[in-house]
Amino acid sequence: MQLEGKTALVTGSGRNIGRSIALALAREGADVVVNARANMDDVSSVSAEIRELGRQALPILADVGNREELESLLDNALSEFGHLDIVINNASVRPHKPFSEMTYDDWRGVLATDLDSAFITSRAAVPGMLERGWGRIINLGGLQAHQGRHGGAHISAAKVGLVGFTRALSTELGPHGIRVNCVVPGMIDTTRDGGNAPRTGNRLADIPAGRMGYTDDIAGLCLFLCTDAGDYISGQTIHVNGGERTFGG
Repeated sequence: MQLEGKTALVTGSGRNIGRSIALALAREGADVVVNARANMDDVSSVSAEIRELGRQALPILADVGNREELESLLDNALSEFGHLDIVINNASVRPHKPFSEMTYDDWRGVLATDLDSAFITSRAAVPGMLERGWGRIINLGGLQAHQGRHGGAHISAAKVGLVGFTRALSTELGPHGIRVNCVVPGMIDTTRDGGNAPRTGNRLADIPAGRMGYTDDIAGLCLFLCTDAGDYISGQTIHVNGGERTFGG
């Protein structure tokens, strides 16, 4: 097992992409902190699956956009496991609203969940990573960091912030064995994970791979980046979208 002895936090892991990531890490030996905002059934179910794999799971309800709740989650996680080797910042919200109607609270609500939480979780985990000389931080980004969308100014701002945050941390922490990357999902079909079908419109015809992505496509990349096989990859924004969008630098 490639991650035996490692502990991981996956925010928003009660279902869909987060659930798949949590289970992928557990299959490779990691113990996992499972988080959802409000549904204890979800985190309990994922935790049970992790325990069936022979790993430890710590289910915690917390709104990561609420600083006090997130800090309590981190306190509990560090008390239980002593340290966090892997942090997957997956939780996000996407409430679209025209900019002319957007309030400051609307703006702050998205940034608190999508961007601030990544700072808070990483800041709590990094001291232990520095001490052990090993760590992985993966931020789940979004296409709206790279293309504007009506009603999504706050979402785009948060996701662009995650890209910059990823680059800065990878530069600062890289010499200490800590790798930081951003993974950007394309159109993901979560129906086989119990989620709702995405509204595809004409987008499916624009995907060269000929299909929507699955949550396991995202989980597989995150797992790779967490293993020694991904040790030379850091500071990157990696798109997983079947070729629907291609980005160069």
